[in-house]
Amino acid sequence: MGLYQKRDRSQVYDELIDEFMEAIVGRYGQNTLIQFEDFGNHNAFRFLRKYREKYCTFNDDIQGTAAVALAGLLAAQKVIAKPLTEHRILFLGAGEAALGIANLIVMAMVENGLSTEEAYNRIWMFDKDGLLIKVRCL
Repeated sequence: MGLYQKRDRSQVYDELIDEFMEAIVGRYGQNTLIQFEDFGNHNAFRFLRKYREKYCTFNDDIQGTAAVALAGLLAAQKVIAKPLTEHRILFLGAGEAALGIANLIVMAMVENGLSTEEAYNRIWMFDKDGLLIKVRCL
């Protein structure tokens, strides 16, 4: 399946994606929903930021999974009578889905009264090398 060659990550790659986006909207109209799937962390978040004001885009891993996970947490808070803002959440892995879920949870916590910094302090990421801390991300 597909081409057996190394994926191009140069400016040519970005130009191809730009051309694709323009062609799809040119053919099907501005209200066409374009779903990104399996672009990898770096490109997935970058493309969502790049195209958010110009095209109707959606990333299933980042946004779809996050919406379902947050819905589950909001439903659970009703059962356990403890608001989302009082929870600490640990993620095993820090891929697209985990980062998308974490970002949406932070947004929900902020909407419910926490500062952004307080909300971030309630989110923890753990991967194969251990807890993610600032010195590992630099």
